[in-house]
Amino acid sequence: MGKFTVTGAILIITAWFALVEFDSFPESKRKQILERIKDSPARILLIALMPIGIIINGLGGFFGSLWMVIIGASFIFLQGIIVSLLFWKRKRWKSILLLTAIVILGSFIYIPLLI
Repeated sequence: MGKFTVTGAILIITAWFALVEFDSFPESKRKQILERIKDSPARILLIALMPIGIIINGLGGFFGSLWMVIIGASFIFLQGIIVSLLFWKRKRWKSILLLTAIVILGSFIYIPLLI
């Protein structure tokens, strides 16, 4: 079994939350959401934060660059915050729970900068 990282936990929690909430929408609403995403470059860039963060984080781990790891983890952290805020009006208790978990886990990302 591989290493467990804070970034991996943020990634799993955020992706799980987004998929569960997206699946709870009716089919017509899902198509409408996808069309809104396709029509806006800003929304595409917001969604791309997580894959870009994963790639930068992985390259930073491969090359041993702490800064690349932290930048990639920051992109994933930012994506988690954005996802929690997007669902704020829909299911507030889940959004608060996700935001709290992301902020607590995200604080551990920046501990190496303080040491």
